[in-house]
Amino acid sequence: STSPSGVEDFFSVCIAGAGAIGCHLAFLLLRAGCRVTLLARGENLARLRREGLCIRVEGELHQLPIRATDLPEEVGPVDYVFCTVKVSSWNSDFVEHLEPLLRPETTVIPPTTSIPHWWFHGVEGAWKGRALASADPAGTIARLIPADRVLGMTMWVSARRDNDVVEVVNTQRGYPLGELDGSVSRRLRRLSNALERGGGLAPVVTEIRAEIFIKVVNSLTFNVVALLGNVGNGMIADSPEAVKTLTAMMLECEKVASVLGLPLRQSAESRIRQTLQARAHVMSMLHDFRRGKPLELQPLWRSFEELAQVVGVQLPITSALVSVAALREQSLEFPNRDQST
Repeated sequence: STSPSGVEDFFSVCIAGAGAIGCHLAFLLLRAGCRVTLLARGENLARLRREGLCIRVEGELHQLPIRATDLPEEVGPVDYVFCTVKVSSWNSDFVEHLEPLLRPETTVIPPTTSIPHWWFHGVEGAWKGRALASADPAGTIARLIPADRVLGMTMWVSARRDNDVVEVVNTQRGYPLGELDGSVSRRLRRLSNALERGGGLAPVVTEIRAEIFIKVVNSLTFNVVALLGNVGNGMIADSPEAVKTLTAMMLECEKVASVLGLPLRQSAESRIRQTLQARAHVMSMLHDFRRGKPLELQPLWRSFEELAQVVGVQLPITSALVSVAALREQSLEFPNRDQST
């Protein structure tokens, strides 16, 4: 990968969030020769400083030195900022924390595990300029990170942290990237080329909203069914009723895509079959639930529910199932609520 001048294009990147996905992106960009810094906290930060980046990809263990800090001001302005924190942590306070990393030409890749704040940017017609209150209640994120500085990205990578090592289990389609207006810009090609130079998949797409929509619906529906059943993919695949429930939720959610005119590249039935082929996989929210960690279900659902309301689509099946699945998280917060005193 080279710049227009023919010189190798090694740019600066800061990745805010040192979970499994953030570490995988750091690994790819380090191998591509980019200047990478991870923003981390607590034990994650101590481990990175002590041992470097430990990651197993396709069965091969790698250990790479990496710059890591919890202070963005130690990093200064960079070319690209990836935000790989959980959507529950993506708020105006977090974005303000990132200000030292930003200059006018910095490109930001926000989380898209829910419907992002920029969804209606540049959209013509009835929803032109519409803001999503669930994603950005006070408009602070849009003010600090204007949509023209944003690249859209979604993640089709199965990765988890196993003790002190990040394990990348399946890269599927990797990290599809796209400009919000569907153009193919230099900054988009530059980032895609670097991720692929580092050994990853980063297809350039012209319909990034459709990509994000599919990922959000997959995440919402599969996590709800997994939480309700407290089971992994194998048991879901073996239950015709569970598959029927997944299908009903997905088809209901896809009514939103139909109203928006989003071209979905794969049917609900095909996505279900493909996902359930990974029989040993446990959905991320069930994994978090079993470890007593907060879930992303509510912010994910609120963003999708608001999008559906904006375009006038009712989601009775999905709404009912999400409400019941949300009791799982409440059981973590109030474990003794049902016990007599």
